[in-house]
Amino acid sequence: MTLTGDYRIEAQDENGQNLLPKVKLVAQGRGLTTTKISLCRTFPKATIRVYDLHTNEEIKGQSPRKCR
Repeated sequence: MTLTGDYRIEAQDENGQNLLPKVKLVAQGRGLTTTKISLCRTFPKATIRVYDLHTNEEIKGQSPRKCR
């Protein structure tokens, strides 16, 4: 599935707290996968959540993603 659009990405800890509260991560469709991979490498135990930048709705099928 190829996504198009603008997305906000959050890395959350096990308590649901944003791991980068002072940073707003934004990606366009093609950059979404790269951003999620990078966040999981940085925060191996994080949960990655993806939201539509304009509607603030969580993108099902892309979110949530548990890093391993």
